[in-house]
Amino acid sequence: MAVRSETWRNFSARESAEMSGEINIVGGDVGMDRAVAVQGRITVANSGEMRTALANALRTKPTAVSLDLSGVSYLDTSGLATLIEAVRIARNQGTRLILSGMHDQPRYFLEITRLDRLFEIAGQEAGR
Repeated sequence: MAVRSETWRNFSARESAEMSGEINIVGGDVGMDRAVAVQGRITVANSGEMRTALANALRTKPTAVSLDLSGVSYLDTSGLATLIEAVRIARNQGTRLILSGMHDQPRYFLEITRLDRLFEIAGQEAGR
């Protein structure tokens, strides 16, 4: 079953989640791989939800986990720590963690901390 990226970007209640500080997370199987999409502002108050979703996706040791962050407008240090933990787990079990759709503040945050080099980011040149 192929999943088209438009499917993951079509969130309901997008504006209400942005205003309330909540995040929406959807996930599913894509063949032998897993896909997770997050939308909203990832903060210390809700990064645990993302941690749980990523842990569940990684639990079955898929070949790859695709994390769509196109709906994320803000990422704080706890969200960044969650991503670092997920990439560590993924690498230890031989799973590729692929970030996609990063833009604005989350992308800038990874770039200024130089942690973007730690992650596989879809659409980014290898060896950047």
